[in-house]
Amino acid sequence: MNLLSTFFATLCACLLIGALTGCQTVSETGRSQLSLVGDTEVSSMAVQQFEQMKTEMPVSSDAEKNAQLQRVGKKIVDSARKNGADLLPADQWEFVLFESDQVNAFAMPGGKVGFYTGIFPLFDSDDDMAVVMGHEIAHVSADHGQEKVSHQMANQMAGAALAIGLGVGGVDHDLSQVVMASYGAGSTYGFILPYSRTMESEADHIGLIYSASAGYDPRVAVPFWQKMAAKGDGSTPEFLSTHPAESTRIKNLEKMMPEVLPLYYKATGQ
Repeated sequence: MNLLSTFFATLCACLLIGALTGCQTVSETGRSQLSLVGDTEVSSMAVQQFEQMKTEMPVSSDAEKNAQLQRVGKKIVDSARKNGADLLPADQWEFVLFESDQVNAFAMPGGKVGFYTGIFPLFDSDDDMAVVMGHEIAHVSADHGQEKVSHQMANQMAGAALAIGLGVGGVDHDLSQVVMASYGAGSTYGFILPYSRTMESEADHIGLIYSASAGYDPRVAVPFWQKMAAKGDGSTPEFLSTHPAESTRIKNLEKMMPEVLPLYYKATGQ
């Protein structure tokens, strides 16, 4: 058993992750983010996945809901571009309403947006939908899709480096298994999940800037997420989740109001 070799192998794995971070910056927040893959690669994969979804899931023909989705989606994309986001023009985006009880929505690189009919009962107005739309479009403008893929790649590369280091160091099989299991848990809870929560909070922040600048009242964000919180069971501890706890999210949204309300007043002439 060579504990010194184990130490250096672990150190190398950690340094690899550290060396790969900070490759580009999210313009709206100034946060450094990992970027190991190009936008074209991720967009191409996203477009293929979205086309597959449309063949596998029923698409809603509800005229009223679809009109709302198109209306709010295009306004948020226009707002994002006016705020400096490097996005496709609104007329090149695709907004699709899927028939599903899921209380959810998503946006993909390449201008692909999907909403599920299950979330519509929570929309009392376009302002409510704008909270969700802004959040999802923000994920795209902040390159969160590329960042998640990059995190997975970095984690795999670091794990491979650690495994090689253990082998070169002559560490016995049982100890190697323990070290690799510890690395897997540590990278998940100490790296992957915290960054996922960071991206979700960042999308809330950027999304409110977009929706407020588009003339949608950002103050509805707090009661909207309270309704969303009531839909969940709240049983997963925050440190085990990909998303911030609803209480954390709501507190953060409340703190954002002094920043985004002036944008709303300016957009609406108040």
